[in-house]
Amino acid sequence: MSSPRLAFAEAGGRSDPIGLSSVVDPARPIPGSEPSAAEAGPGARTIRSHLEDPRAADVQAALAGGELSLAYQPIVSAATGAISGCEALLRWNHPILGPVPPASFVPLAETTGAITPIGAWVLDTACRQAAAWPGTGRVSVNVSPIQMQEPGFPARVAAALGASGLATDRLELELTESVLMRDPAAVLRNIRTLRALGVSIALDDFGTGFSSLGYLQQLVFDRIKIDRSFIGALNGGGTSRFLIRTMHDIAHYFGMAVTAEGIETEDEARTLRELGSAELQGFLFGPPLPGDAVASLLREQGPRRDEAARQPRSSGPAAP
Repeated sequence: MSSPRLAFAEAGGRSDPIGLSSVVDPARPIPGSEPSAAEAGPGARTIRSHLEDPRAADVQAALAGGELSLAYQPIVSAATGAISGCEALLRWNHPILGPVPPASFVPLAETTGAITPIGAWVLDTACRQAAAWPGTGRVSVNVSPIQMQEPGFPARVAAALGASGLATDRLELELTESVLMRDPAAVLRNIRTLRALGVSIALDDFGTGFSSLGYLQQLVFDRIKIDRSFIGALNGGGTSRFLIRTMHDIAHYFGMAVTAEGIETEDEARTLRELGSAELQGFLFGPPLPGDAVASLLREQGPRRDEAARQPRSSGPAAP
């Protein structure tokens, strides 16, 4: 994904990645979104009527106002179909506008500095909620470029793990190439420190940028995630299949697992299993869910859940 993000991924490549019940035309004012002073009451925040342009003050107040929450999209084992982990996705339910897509406010949070407290909240909340889930499945948390450049970020992660009681090997941090390109030396130092703690690191949206191979030479990640843009083109010809097979070969050579995201059809899932994906993610396997709903699913799975969590990093043969 090209835009910066904290805990948001385009699950399934849908235009509605956080599960909005309806699509709002950003070019049209939302009825009732700008109440009169009498209706709003004294001290009420003034809100722009366009979803794509929330004000900085509203983004900064969202955390304090309890308007943010997390939803979790299941990640399943390609071998067993059981849930092996979940990706935490950030939601903002505005008191007037309703659900606001992360792509509309995360870049603004980055430029205003609100991303630092929001990122800390996401990390703490994801660790705390995942610690209550049965089994040993992991929780994946997306990390912004600003967070990864902070010298104290590994200590912040360790504190979140310690406070929640979540085992270090149950936390995975997802980075995009935009994170790596800002200050590679600082980011790579933090990655090494985090991996030494036992936290796994995934390179998200693999193949969409131009520098992935260079970074793989410097540092082996635990996982790569293949972007939906490749998955959706699987049935359109041989090029996409060749590229995905090459990505698997690269990952297996370095001993990394492969998660294919954005899967929507059984045909896509079958092909990716054949190509060697260890895990699959997308609306085919379920939408983002509240933390308590995830806990219920994991309890229902029982032993299959733990088998999925113990799967090897790579489900295919290493390249020569």
